[in-house]
Amino acid sequence: MKTILILVLVSVILTTMNQSAVSRVTTNIKADEMTYASSVDGTAPLCANICYPGDGKPKPIIVVMHGLGGGRNDVAKDIRDFAARGLFAVVPDMRGRGTSAGKFDCGGLDVYDIVDALLAAISRYPAEIDKRNINIVGYSGGGANCFSVFVRFPDLFHVVAPFFGVTDYGQWYHLTPQYNDLLKQAVGGTPEELPLNYAARNTCPAAGNNRGAKLHIFYDEAETICPPVMDERFLETYHAAGLKNATVHISRAGDAARWRHGYRTDNPMLEKADDTLVNEIFAPLPDLSLPKKGTLTVCGYLVTRQFKIFIENGQRGVVRIEYDLTGKEPKITVKDNPAKLPVKVSFQTPFAFLKQPQ
Repeated sequence: MKTILILVLVSVILTTMNQSAVSRVTTNIKADEMTYASSVDGTAPLCANICYPGDGKPKPIIVVMHGLGGGRNDVAKDIRDFAARGLFAVVPDMRGRGTSAGKFDCGGLDVYDIVDALLAAISRYPAEIDKRNINIVGYSGGGANCFSVFVRFPDLFHVVAPFFGVTDYGQWYHLTPQYNDLLKQAVGGTPEELPLNYAARNTCPAAGNNRGAKLHIFYDEAETICPPVMDERFLETYHAAGLKNATVHISRAGDAARWRHGYRTDNPMLEKADDTLVNEIFAPLPDLSLPKKGTLTVCGYLVTRQFKIFIENGQRGVVRIEYDLTGKEPKITVKDNPAKLPVKVSFQTPFAFLKQPQ
């Protein structure tokens, strides 16, 4: 009898855990479209769709990123699904894609456009968004965007979930020649012709920048478009920095869900990750702030709650900086600048609201 009661109790607990995300499902979904401009170079209009439960209550915000050759319509189902789970969901067209203006630059200023979309949504829908709980998911090139915001905005995002993403566009150029023309058009040339441009698009050396976000990496064992060797390289640097907030989800033959390359419209199994991600997003928010002192690797540009750093115009170069936040004003020292590029430091950042008490 005691054994039966224990088994029943375990069954109830597991059922409750599995239903924790489902219990937030809502049907009161609102949809809208918004335009905004780049805060870096003024590119406009940049376009995004949004979906959210219109209940007037603050909720976590998630941005969903399409792949290199795609647009926001490819992930329209994602934002409806996430909104139904209680999130405020945003999907932008990257610059030069869909109806957004500008030139697609593949890991350059288009990554900053993601944050501009988030800030535009927070400004326009303040009652609907918990502006401290910011999250991102992306597929393929959108997965690359996830890795980029992880290292370039190291104290902003809560949950970061790249699906079969690119961590280093220079390495990807050599691994997948079928996409070389796309990269040359976006970046301006080959890695050999423009090594500093590709260096700014390699997130691996900066993997140790982010100590707070929960990183969920998804790919299938048979992935070939974005070979997992890139993820492994990123994780080597991440773990070497003593960090432990990354979870790798590798699907294999015989698994109930396979993280095969594509969107959920052609691979519905990708939806099976939603429970994991939504439960993590609604979990208590960890301390995402930077340590008071440390070193950071800047790939083109880097923006924190206290300071902002741009190498030239943000499109090329890598530097290593030391920072000290113990005084009235941050102290920034450029320790390694091998290409001797101009570096601009500013203490005006768009994330001042995150420095205020909750």
